[in-house]
Amino acid sequence: MNLLLSRILTYLNGTLLYDSHYQFCKFIIYNYLELEDLSFDEVSLKSGISKKDILDFCILLGFNDYESFKAKLVRDHMIRLDQIRARMLGVSSEKLINEMEKSCTNETMKEYISIICEAIFKAKRVILVGALFPMSIAVEFQTDLVTFGKPVIQYHNFDKDIDLDENDVTIFISATGRSMNSFIQIKKELGVDKATSILVTQNKTYVFGEHKIADYVIHVPGKFDGINFNYQIMTICDLLRVHYYQQYYL
Repeated sequence: MNLLLSRILTYLNGTLLYDSHYQFCKFIIYNYLELEDLSFDEVSLKSGISKKDILDFCILLGFNDYESFKAKLVRDHMIRLDQIRARMLGVSSEKLINEMEKSCTNETMKEYISIICEAIFKAKRVILVGALFPMSIAVEFQTDLVTFGKPVIQYHNFDKDIDLDENDVTIFISATGRSMNSFIQIKKELGVDKATSILVTQNKTYVFGEHKIADYVIHVPGKFDGINFNYQIMTICDLLRVHYYQQYYL
């Protein structure tokens, strides 16, 4: 089922323009659980976006007015929660850990995932950073966490409103890890060092010692094999959302 939230995330993740549509999508992600209780006037006032621009976006998605857009968003939220509950039946993070490729023991990975999920739970938002295809794999993870009320957005270079602090979690997905290294050097003004950082990589170099560039590194075995890494990303995203649901949402 093509949920309205999925369509909003598709626009938010894929657009190249910082316009009122992008700003409204970001507002929805940041205030997802509050929208049901906000009137059209309150949404416009709180977001700083004109009612005309909001309505234009609603029309773009096939709605004649804001109220029908809001009703669909609220209804889909309930549907998504039911879907998540059904999919979680008989699923456990332990089982996923047992079956996944990893470079540590099951117990170590379980402890690590638990620590990372705790950091995500305490954060005010999660920022995803990576290339286009790895980011597309992470959309299910993004959708579920937004459904739980945790804002998760992909980093866009054109969005100058993103300033990171100690209340943020950044998740970098890079097989070699070089893109995170470059990002930290180029984007010092974002305050990447202030946020809790997580790196998913196949590169052992960034796991220990002076080369470690993230607070937490999920290292998976491989020699920068793009196809294999894509499957590993999918498994890790599934593991994080399952563990997060079972640890903080049940």
